[in-house]
Amino acid sequence: MDDIDIYDLASQVLGDITHSLNKGIYAELGGELTITWRTEKKFGAYASSLDEAGKPPMHRVTMYYELARQVWQDAEELCKFLRSIPHDSDVDKLYDFYGDRTKLPKCFNDKDLVNNIFVAAITWVYFHEIGHLMQEHGIIRDEFREGHSGTQKAADVYDFEASNHNRLVGREALVSHVTELAADFEATNLYILELLRHVNDPDFVESEERKEVLDGLIYLMVCGLSLLFLRFNGSQPILPTAVIEGSHPNPLIRLELNVPHIFETLDMTAELFDHGLDRKQLVLLCGKAALSATLFWSMSRTEKHEFDDRFLLKGLLSNSVVLQYLQPIVACWDKILPRVKEVRRFGPALGLMSFTDSFKERVASVITWGNGPEGKSATSQSPDVMA
Repeated sequence: MDDIDIYDLASQVLGDITHSLNKGIYAELGGELTITWRTEKKFGAYASSLDEAGKPPMHRVTMYYELARQVWQDAEELCKFLRSIPHDSDVDKLYDFYGDRTKLPKCFNDKDLVNNIFVAAITWVYFHEIGHLMQEHGIIRDEFREGHSGTQKAADVYDFEASNHNRLVGREALVSHVTELAADFEATNLYILELLRHVNDPDFVESEERKEVLDGLIYLMVCGLSLLFLRFNGSQPILPTAVIEGSHPNPLIRLELNVPHIFETLDMTAELFDHGLDRKQLVLLCGKAALSATLFWSMSRTEKHEFDDRFLLKGLLSNSVVLQYLQPIVACWDKILPRVKEVRRFGPALGLMSFTDSFKERVASVITWGNGPEGKSATSQSPDVMA
């Protein structure tokens, strides 16, 4: 597809979402949501709240055409890569863990495979920016940073190009990381609910084909989301560190958090939407999609062009460095959540980031001192997370 056609498709998809939100929730609130596009060669997006606190929301999301172009390119290349894996090769056999070696949903043609990955990825980015706006993160960041002046002000919230801004440290970095994860949570929730609503529309798919189509769309969504974070990460895996600095969390940690959120949310909504996928199926489906994206990225987008398991999802609870990183994240979110609920513009409670009691207990109990494995691993260092 030519670049101009990619831009047109992206504009149409996100324009339709914007129109729908304006007819619905923004009309009810007396506000407006607008979307603008920029031509600079940046893989990015940002959110702007143009109103004063307590007034009708005047929100704007700015997207970069370059993001759309690169997402489409990555989606095309991913599909080509997966089709090219030799039968019975070591890479092919990795899929046996997931029950079969099918790497792309069979219910879509080649064009629709790329299109669905693309739409999922750019829509998730758009919803992430809306997540910032829903929770008024400009205000939250200003109120909870060190040296808060006591005044409330709106602010732009930048994503995917954060390295171009001043490097944050201390409390300011912590609040920025927390609000990024909170926006991720809103985005994933918004996307899943929209996906389920779409698939349950009888005009979209016949009931007897619904499960297969939903299965395929979930798989392609995880592929798209994985590609986003892998591109944000770059060609070298960023090793986790317990130190919170910069404006954004480690992209691979964000992916580790979002993939379970996808299958957890789908599992919770199983009875309501009757989608026919049980928890085990969802876990394997999402894990398989993440593996596909990881294989593609490490074997196509890195210098060595070979499989690198450092890109793989390994589970947050198995890494003490990540657990140590999450300790202040969980504590900070608990502190700011009441204020977020006060200023949050709209959305179901399901969209608010949450941690189970067992997760909190595991995070709080990590041992980061002494001679044990957790104490040793906590000393790991990483390069600049925003590089």
